[in-house]
Amino acid sequence: MITLHKLKIFILVCEQGSLNKAAGVLYLSQSAVSQHIQDLEASLGTQLLDRSPRGTQPTPAGEVLLDYARQMLALLAQAEHDIVQIDTAQSLQLDLGATPGISVYLIPRWLQDFQADYDNINVSMQTGLTKDIIAGVMGTRYDLGFVEGEIDDLAVDNLGQLPFYNLAYDVVVSTTHRWADRTHITADDLAGHPFINRQPTSRTRRWMESVLASHGIRMRTMTELDSPGTIKYALLSGGGVSILPRYSVEREVERGELKLLSIEGIELTRSLRLIWNQRIAFTATQRAFLNMLAPTAPQLSMLL
Repeated sequence: MITLHKLKIFILVCEQGSLNKAAGVLYLSQSAVSQHIQDLEASLGTQLLDRSPRGTQPTPAGEVLLDYARQMLALLAQAEHDIVQIDTAQSLQLDLGATPGISVYLIPRWLQDFQADYDNINVSMQTGLTKDIIAGVMGTRYDLGFVEGEIDDLAVDNLGQLPFYNLAYDVVVSTTHRWADRTHITADDLAGHPFINRQPTSRTRRWMESVLASHGIRMRTMTELDSPGTIKYALLSGGGVSILPRYSVEREVERGELKLLSIEGIELTRSLRLIWNQRIAFTATQRAFLNMLAPTAPQLSMLL
């Protein structure tokens, strides 16, 4: 059976040039992606992809389907866009909830692009802890939620969740710190060093301490602050060392005010997740917002 979902997967496989790469982008198994392609081929009665050690390429029939599939999705996206804007005098509402950091550094950038195209949609955004964002989404206070990290321990019935982007974390110091002339540090360097940390209830702190502990690093917390922003300004004042999401310090790094360091042998990444209430179908405003994000996060297009 041919579905929009399968066509979106087919397009992504063609763009990635690999079933495995497409599966990684979609957070699916390679076998699941392969099954969707096989279903399409069975429905159309022809081979759509050539698979070789050099990668995966569309066959002549696949090229035809790829062209039509892109046209179909472009027309659908345009139809949804025009429907949302059919009456610019009508005031529509979109309510978002997000954890600290995302709400300060990422969502304002997204809203600037979104409201440039949809000036008839009013957007409200609230910051909260992960558990509060989940409760708000399930209680219909928020149309969509954005949280960091794993949330399986907080999952409830009908909570939809999709990891759609990996967020990089780095050791951050001021340019006056004694490590400022380095590009990386060792586990031994960080172990026991005075550290600016998040508050004890922070899920980010628990994640960070767990990752570092698995490499034998025990952090010595000197100061506890409640958000990436407050930690960043403490660092700018010349105090201590911390680990922050890269998105929160990009401007300061570009201006030469802060320095990013890696830890030898340790990769610090955390998933950014979309959450929604599966009991309620996406509204036109929700779909419009997700369509705006989809070009940089193909996984989101699979929901639409």
